[in-house]
Amino acid sequence: MVKKYRIIFLGLYETRGIFSTGMSRLGVPETVVEQIISKAPVILKEDLSPGYAKQYADAVHHAGGKVDIQEYNIFNKSKQVKATLRIEPLENFTMCPQCGHKQLKTDVCKRCKLVFES
Repeated sequence: MVKKYRIIFLGLYETRGIFSTGMSRLGVPETVVEQIISKAPVILKEDLSPGYAKQYADAVHHAGGKVDIQEYNIFNKSKQVKATLRIEPLENFTMCPQCGHKQLKTDVCKRCKLVFES
């Protein structure tokens, strides 16, 4: 049996604008890009050959997205999914009052660098 893979979008390492521009070059509409960002982690593609999975993951990474390639078994999906993310509780997050960026609680906004009051 040939191994198949899927691409999981984990989040951004670039700004939304850079990611949106990069993904539009790949033919992804802006509304879809916003859904991808807001629903992360999300499966972007599945049932891919090893070569195509690497190529697709590289393209999304080049656009500014963090991705993971996971082995995918089309006949037994539930047993092949391995938890690779730690889910943080909602109370560990905050939203920047200046730019609206949602992030884990910290002293400085990762997007606009606003220093939060303690």
